[in-house]
Amino acid sequence: MDIGVWMGAEVLAHKLQARQQANTEQAWNLFRWPARLSQQGEHRLFVAVNGAWRGYFKLSSDALYNPNDDAAPFSLLFDTCTWTPIEPVPTKRFRGFTYNLPPLGSDRTTSPPSSPNSPTQRAHPPSQAIGDHRQ
Repeated sequence: MDIGVWMGAEVLAHKLQARQQANTEQAWNLFRWPARLSQQGEHRLFVAVNGAWRGYFKLSSDALYNPNDDAAPFSLLFDTCTWTPIEPVPTKRFRGFTYNLPPLGSDRTTSPPSSPNSPTQRAHPPSQAIGDHRQ
């Protein structure tokens, strides 16, 4: 099952920079658990930036829960090397997560992965801690 989140361009750029590090795993924190992720199978985290869906990460089968974090106790884990860019699909800004995702077909995916200097991945200094999406 798949879910989608909205990230700032600088946050996505920071996540993608982790592909060059020894530990390529990153996290995305959520206030509530996406029930559909409890189903069996492969799960993906779709990312919307600047008004369009841009791609997705394959989610780890592991997740974290921190009952002491009232704002975002659930952390989804993903390997940044699994980033798969797609042709931009317009979407409206949203909070939290959504199951309303872009349709994928063989014509929607692109390769190779986007470069760090592409419009959705501008190189900006990270303004938040790794995995912290709160702004």
